[in-house]
Amino acid sequence: MKKWIAIIVLFVFFAYMLWEHMIERQTVTTGIQIGMKAPDFSLETIDGKTVQLSQFNGKVVIVNFWATWCPPCRAEMPDMQTFYEKYHNQVEIVAVNVMVRDSREKVSQFIKDYRLTFPVVLDVDGHVMKQYEIQPIPTSFIIDRQGMIRDKQIGPLSYEQMVQYVEKWGE
Repeated sequence: MKKWIAIIVLFVFFAYMLWEHMIERQTVTTGIQIGMKAPDFSLETIDGKTVQLSQFNGKVVIVNFWATWCPPCRAEMPDMQTFYEKYHNQVEIVAVNVMVRDSREKVSQFIKDYRLTFPVVLDVDGHVMKQYEIQPIPTSFIIDRQGMIRDKQIGPLSYEQMVQYVEKWGE
C-alpha cells in the first residue's frame, strides 16, 4: 500500500512539474529584443490625440524614433510618407519624436513641410525613448500583427526596406 501511495505522489509531482513547465513556456516576455513582445506605450500627437501602440494590434507597425534636427531622420521621412500612402492598409507607421532639442512648434512645422499623414507622437519626457533604449536616431522597430518585434533598424529606413517588411510580415 505504501508503495502505491509513493507512486501516486511521484506521479502527481511530475504531472505538476510538467504543467508548470508548459505554462512557463507560454508566457511571452515583453522587451525590446527581436522575438519579444513590444512594450506598449501611449503618447499624444501635436493636436492632443492619444495614440497607443496596442491600438494597432492586427497590423504590422513600424515604430520610428526621430527628431527634426537629425539629418538621417529628415532623409527617411519622404520615403516613409510615400510608403505609407501605398501600404497604410497593411502597415501602420508611428513616428515617435524624441523631443531632444525639439519644440512642439518645430515638430508641427516639420509635419506640415513634409506633409506627413501617419501618426507623429511626442515623447515629451523621454520615457518611451528610455523604455526602448534608443541611442542613435533614427531607430525603427518592426512589429508584427501579434505585437512581436521582428526587426530593429538603426539608421534611416529606405522605401525598399519597408516594402520588404510588408512582404515578410504583412501578409
